[in-house]
Formats: sequence, structure tokens, C-alpha cells
Amino acid sequence: MLDHTTLNDLRGREFGRSLRGYAPGEVDEFIEKLLFEAGQLVDAVGTLNQQLRDLQDEREEIKKREEQLSATLVAAQATADEWKGLAKKEGEQIVREAHLKAEEILQRAHRESEELLREARERSRSEEESRTRLRHETEMTVSRLRGELSSFGDALSRWEKTASEMGENASETPKEIRF
Repeated sequence: MLDHTTLNDLRGREFGRSLRGYAPGEVDEFIEKLLFEAGQLVDAVGTLNQQLRDLQDEREEIKKREEQLSATLVAAQATADEWKGLAKKEGEQIVREAHLKAEEILQRAHRESEELLREARERSRSEEESRTRLRHETEMTVSRLRGELSSFGDALSRWEKTASEMGENASETPKEIRF
């Protein structure tokens, strides 16, 4: 998994140099830009993961409340049964109120749970879109760099050919070398 430690390792990576290599400053600048953008993505993913964990924690808390409410409802029912002979009307009223309140709480918890799940799915979809967009941009950049490298290679071949021909015809001086 990509994280800031990995990015720092990449930032410190040095490559060997060759006579026909890339311009080191441009490569370093490009790599630094990629590392900066990757760092921002790592931060964003971390933030979204924390938000997802928070939402999952909230959902678990709601589930615990539902279980507690269910247990409370069972206890209220048992108490109502014990007092049924003494206060049947009062017991029935308590049970009705408990059912209504439990239903209201369950409905609210269900709505909140649905909203939390919807938000988590939306965030997940947004992250996937970001990853797809970054993948596409990376592919486009790599393709562009390959094209530039190919053009540079062609220009270098022409230059070497011209230089070779100059060596064979020492009296001739090339008027122009195209890149």
C-alpha cells in the first residue's frame, strides 16, 4: 500500500546517469510533482478511511442501542405480565407506549443507518472515480513521455548520422541539424 513512508523512500531514490539520459532536473521535478500528488491522495484516502471507520463505529453504536431497546422492551413486557392482575389497564398502556417509542427509535435508527450507508457508498464511489482518473492521467503522461522519448531518439539518430557523414566528408560542414 502506498503511504508517506513509501513516498519518502521514492523521494530519496537516486538513479545512475548516462551520457544519453534524461535531463536530471526535469526528471527530478516530474518525480517530485508525482510524489506530491500521490501524497495528497494518500492523505485523502486516509481521511476517507477514518471517516468510514467513524461511520461504522456509529452504526455499531446504533445497533447496540437497538439491542438495548429490545432488551428493555422484553423487560417491560415481563414486568407488565407480573403486574397484570393488579393493574392490567396500566400495564397495557405502558406496553403500548413502549412499543410506539421503540418503533420510533427503530425507524429513526434505520433511517440514520441507511443514510450512513448511502454516504459511505458515495464516498467509496468518489474514491474509485479519483483512482480511475489518476490512472488515466498517469497512462496519458506515460504515453506522452514515450512519444517525446521516441522523437528524441529519432533526432539523436539523425544527428549521429550527420556527424558520421561529416567524418567521411571532412571538407563538408553541415548547414543545419534538425531535432
